[in-house]
Amino acid sequence: MKIMRGWRKFWKPESDLSRVIRAMWTRYKTHNVGTESAALAFYLIFAIFPFLIFISALLNFFQLSIVGAIRMASDLLPAELVEIAEMFLQYGAGKPTLRLLITSLFFSFYYPMRATNSLMLSVRMAYRLGAPNGVVIQTIKNLIYTLLLILSIILTVLLMTVSDRILAYAEENLLLPSFVADWWATLRFPIIAAIGYLDLTALYALAQDHWQKWRNLWPGTLAALGGWMTVAWLYTLYVNNIARYSFIYGSIGTMIVLLIWLNFTSIAMILGAELNGALMSIRKERFNQDLYQDLNLDINQDNI
Repeated sequence: MKIMRGWRKFWKPESDLSRVIRAMWTRYKTHNVGTESAALAFYLIFAIFPFLIFISALLNFFQLSIVGAIRMASDLLPAELVEIAEMFLQYGAGKPTLRLLITSLFFSFYYPMRATNSLMLSVRMAYRLGAPNGVVIQTIKNLIYTLLLILSIILTVLLMTVSDRILAYAEENLLLPSFVADWWATLRFPIIAAIGYLDLTALYALAQDHWQKWRNLWPGTLAALGGWMTVAWLYTLYVNNIARYSFIYGSIGTMIVLLIWLNFTSIAMILGAELNGALMSIRKERFNQDLYQDLNLDINQDNI
């Protein structure tokens, strides 16, 4: 009975948690998050392949190995996606020319900018903002975020590849203790997560017309990042151990897995902005209620 009373108290209609959950469900339906995430996944699928070729060409241009990047990706990606990523990485490795590097870089900007524009419009809807102030300003914001995203991904890949080489060289020639290398191998995962956190924060900030307070950005960023990592890990376990997409869909099974994974990624990023918007609305409602109560109190005292 005590447990039941505590459960009812926890889920009482006026509790903050229940208000957030109801607001998120309402926003998911009214803002068409499912449709918006499907559109974003469509743009992302055109962006991912040129970028894989660019990463591979970049690594081979500087004579760096792609083994570390593939090994790192296998922790969060289903086996089918690791195979297709490895195929495109090997394609770039086979032709490490400057022309391939420049061409893949161009398409690595063009298609991600289309995806960024779609994502920023979804974020603006989550914050209940109208259309952007101007096409030029919006294009500049898209370009800035696309550049930031590409630089972040390149930095992440370098952390997975160059760091191993540097540590191995330091151990052999500079007498670096082995525990330092093991410590770095563990530390780079939180660093990569921090890079993803900063990317999402920049996205939610750039989508605004005005500078937002930090409290209006970080809750959705943490929720989106944590939710995406959890769902990606669970979906990887499901695909690798339970699902048989190749048996159901045949040769296009890999693409089905990729589309579903990108859809989950898109939903996580959009819902992070929706969570920030919901918290802002709840704080605004609470402020208006407090202000209304203070006004009523002042009127009653004047009447007395």
